[in-house]
Amino acid sequence: MNGYWKTGLIFLAAAALLVGWGMTWANQSARIHANRAEIGTLKEKMATVADQTSESEKAIVRMETKIEYIIKGVDEIKAEVKSK
Repeated sequence: MNGYWKTGLIFLAAAALLVGWGMTWANQSARIHANRAEIGTLKEKMATVADQTSESEKAIVRMETKIEYIIKGVDEIKAEVKSK
């Protein structure tokens, strides 16, 4: 009877060890999937920010062009005033 108890305890210990390992593996797997989902979300946000940056740069170029036209106009007016 004593041998059966030892064998039973060994099997219970092995089962507990396997259950613990399985829980650890499942937890790590869940974290990996959560991180992958978060990475996907961050990629989408980065793409949106890049698009916004591109639009901002275009707006800045348009404003610079307008300022250049205004400066040219002012220079032309100054030249006209000096010539009179």
